[in-house]
Amino acid sequence: MSAVNSVVATILGHRSIRKYKRYKIPEEHINAIEEAAQRAPTDATLHLWTALRIDDQMKRATIAELIRQDHVAEASLFYIYTADLYRLYKILEHANIEHSEDDYALLIFAAIDAAIAAENMAIAAESLGYGTCFIGAVQNAASQIIQLLHLPTKTYPLFGLTIGLPAENPEKRPRLPREMLIHVDQYRSYDQDALDRAIQAMNKISRRRSWINIIARYAAKGGYFEARSREMKRLLGKQGFTGV
Repeated sequence: MSAVNSVVATILGHRSIRKYKRYKIPEEHINAIEEAAQRAPTDATLHLWTALRIDDQMKRATIAELIRQDHVAEASLFYIYTADLYRLYKILEHANIEHSEDDYALLIFAAIDAAIAAENMAIAAESLGYGTCFIGAVQNAASQIIQLLHLPTKTYPLFGLTIGLPAENPEKRPRLPREMLIHVDQYRSYDQDALDRAIQAMNKISRRRSWINIIARYAAKGGYFEARSREMKRLLGKQGFTGV
């Protein structure tokens, strides 16, 4: 039996698509794609996520402009995945049960649940011949998106997902060597040679052949994610999350 069946081939062939053809996806395909998300694993059967499909073209255009991602407006489908404790707490309230006072662990698992569901959706879409792209830039306008989509307390927008017919054929992006991502029996530390190999493997992701510049921009002191963390904490508090 071959190790690479059609499902594995779809996963191994993944590329992020940022240019799309104008195309209306058939309803039966949308149903299958959304059911793939629905059937994703969820911790303790809590279903701590909600995906909002943005069909309104004005809202799409507004989000695309806010986060400077044109393909959000151009794709056939666009979803925003949210961490969602609101529904869970409403169910508890309906059953006259007091909800948790600390949301921290639930929020972590909400992000995990959302990511698994979205990946199921992406694989399903790609298996049907569509292209996809995850949109982390949703975080660049999380406050405006909360208002635009009327997100209730205890919800938070995590990321977006575009789906459509590809209008480009990009090469697959590099990934870290497998031995750095998958360890056996215990965590393996990295010597200088291993770190150099990792950097060399990833350098071709940048036109300037410098992966270090990319990760420094995002993860170094004063970088993108440091500022994003402060804003995320502020908005999570404003959205009623506790313990974060």
